[in-house]
Amino acid sequence: MADRITEKPTPREASQREVVSYTREMANRLHLNEGQYLQLLPLNRTRLSTLNGINREYRTDAATRAAKAAELEAQFEQECSRILTPSQLSQLQRSAPPVTAPATTGNGLG
Repeated sequence: MADRITEKPTPREASQREVVSYTREMANRLHLNEGQYLQLLPLNRTRLSTLNGINREYRTDAATRAAKAAELEAQFEQECSRILTPSQLSQLQRSAPPVTAPATTGNGLG
């Protein structure tokens, strides 16, 4: 389980409101049970915080930012496969694009 994204510390924690809102939306869309919801909360917290860190750290390098975000999404799906049923996982992959967070600073062009 060394590949778990929950083991990586992140510089900026996602807000609890953001995490709960995103997880509730997933619960409604995928018809999660309470246990699945509770397992996804910390996973989503780590995912959103890590994505915020990626956007901040690589704000001037779009290619690296996209690659790191894609790697994070792959890890997230791997973790979800341990929590969700196959049909829920399939629906997750079909129904929503990957989570993206806005870059933390502008590009300075205007």
